[in-house]
Order: sequence, then structure tokens, then C-alpha cells
Amino acid sequence: MDNQFEFFMPTKICFEAGISKKVDKYISGKNVLIISDPFLYQSGVAKQIGDSMSGKNVAYFSDVEPNPSCESVDKAAEVARAINADCVIGLGGGSALDISKIVSCLVTNEGSIYDYYSGGSRTLSKRQATLVCIPTTAGTGSEVTNVGVYTNKKAGIKMPMVNNEFWPDYSIIDCELTYTLPAPVTASTGMDAFCHAIEAYWNKASQPICDMLAIGAMKLILDNIKTAYSEPTNKEARAAMIKASLIAGIAFSQTRTTGIHALSFPLTTEFGANHGTACSITLPAFIKISGQQAETKMKALTDYLGFESLEKFSEEIEELMKSMNMPVRLHQIGVKETDLEHITEIGLGAAIIQLTPAVMNNETVYQLLKSIL
Repeated sequence: MDNQFEFFMPTKICFEAGISKKVDKYISGKNVLIISDPFLYQSGVAKQIGDSMSGKNVAYFSDVEPNPSCESVDKAAEVARAINADCVIGLGGGSALDISKIVSCLVTNEGSIYDYYSGGSRTLSKRQATLVCIPTTAGTGSEVTNVGVYTNKKAGIKMPMVNNEFWPDYSIIDCELTYTLPAPVTASTGMDAFCHAIEAYWNKASQPICDMLAIGAMKLILDNIKTAYSEPTNKEARAAMIKASLIAGIAFSQTRTTGIHALSFPLTTEFGANHGTACSITLPAFIKISGQQAETKMKALTDYLGFESLEKFSEEIEELMKSMNMPVRLHQIGVKETDLEHITEIGLGAAIIQLTPAVMNNETVYQLLKSIL
């Protein structure tokens, strides 16, 4: 075990059923912008939270799409600047939370996200606005990371942006917000959280604290995801899933992700797969090869989780996904064999792919993709 490591996470975590209606006690400013997806705004969830803030001037931005674009970020930043927001709240899945991170900085940083991201030459100065993240899915983990992922439509690429100003001040975890998640979203976000945990665990940058968090998160997910999927009103399963997502998020906040997420980028931007599906579809294949450079760790994991081998572990994960009607082959999301070379190239362009505990090059990545076509 590595005896030299660091762990840093400055976010205050508040976990309680119903706590999203009490969020105003963490906000000292007056002008609040709540960023959410259209459904959370139209259904009144965002407004319920806004209405619970006595004495605050609350504005809303809901033009948030999956795999958020730089254009959406700039639109939200315009609203934040117009109200002189001293608090930005991200409410929703990863897209809303990621937008809230950079918008909280752009309130007092001039220009566009393009000035700071994906080839931009400017550096964000210290964030002045309070940043609060409230996840409504049990999968993103973004509420406890300093990473935002944005789509540059001009270049046609989706890339992560890492910045210490992106650490939320407060992560508000309210399991009640997940009670109405549709079954497909429960499945895809839950498997995304599982990917976060296992990628933190087998990561070449792994460390003991993250290992313990990651294995605990994986066990919680395997014990509860089918119940949450099949019995959406089961409060215990819902609480366990959002707790597992939080713990997995803390784990990968220190290590980053690996090949699963690197290959997910083109699968979302070019084939329209949702993020959880784009990640989990390659998960069984990556499990099979993880023993190449992490044999001892993966043996310990399979023993702990109760699988007799990596092969059996991979098979059981695939069966779990099938039981929740998730795609397990690339052709199911529209990928053709002629696309594999391009997906390989894009995936290898993400530095995180080399944190995978296996040889990652053109040949190995192509063959991995071909094996699940």
C-alpha cells in the first residue's frame, strides 16, 4: 500500500431527508440564482426551494441540456451577472451542477467560458459567490468534486475542466429529491456512480482513503440498485443509493476517472447516449482487463463483493444491467464497426485513459470496443 498520499476536499456535506427546504441557513448573501434543468423548474421543485428562502432575491435559470454546452454556460452567466448573484445553487443532475460551478466564478470573471476553457488563455480569479450543489439523482458525484464537464460545440468535443474554484461550499444531499426518479434514470445514474467508485479503486492514482470509500460505495450500490429500480418509493434504498453516489464522488474527486469515462465522451456527444449509459456500457469489458496491472487489488475487491473471479464479476454486472433494460452492446446505441477507430482516437485523447490499470493504446482500446460491439 502506498504510504504517501494527499486528500483534500473543502466541501461541507449536509445529508438529511428534506434538507433542501432548509438550504437558506447556509446562505449569507441576498441574491440567489438557482440553476436547474427544465423539468425541475417546470415541476415546481426549484421554486419550492427558492420559496423556502426567506428574505432572498431568487432568480432561476433552467435552460440546461444534457452534456451542457458552453453556450448554456454563457447564458446562465448573463443571468447571474444581471442579478449580481452572491450565491449560485446547482439543482439537478451533473449538467446543472457543472454549469453552476463555472457560473459561480463567471459572476465576477469577465468574458465567456471559452476564455477560460478548451484553449482559452485566461485564468479564473478567486470565486466570490457561494456555491451550493443539490443533486437530484443518485449518480453524478459532481456535488463533491472540483470538475465540470462541458461540450464545446464549435470544436465538437466534450472535455472536463478541473479548477479548485469549482469545489462547492456546501453539498446538500436530500434523498427525498430522488423519490420520483424514473426507473431508467435510476439505473443509468446508479451505474454511473458504480463506475465512479470502481474507477477510483483501480486507478493508478488511487490511495487508501479512496479505496475504502470506493469499495463501500460499490457494496451499497450492488445491495440497493435493483430495489431502487423496482420499488421507486422504497425510502431506504433511495437513501442508500444517493449516499453511495456521494461516497463514490468523494473517492473519485481525489483520483479522477479512467478509461470508462474517457470513452464515454464520444459516446455521448456523437451517439446521443446519456452519460450513465455511455460509461456503464464499457464497464464489464474494463473489469475483465483490470487485472492486467491491478491483479492483487481486483482480487481483494472480488473477494469482498462475493465474486469468484473477474470474469464472473464482469458477467454479473452485465446481467444486472440487462435486468434494468440497459444496453450492453455498442450497436444498441447506434455504433457501427466503422466508428470504432474514431471512438478509439477520441478516447485516447483524454489523459485520464492512462490511469486505467491496463495497456491503453490504439490496438487495445479498439479491441476492447470491438468485443462489445
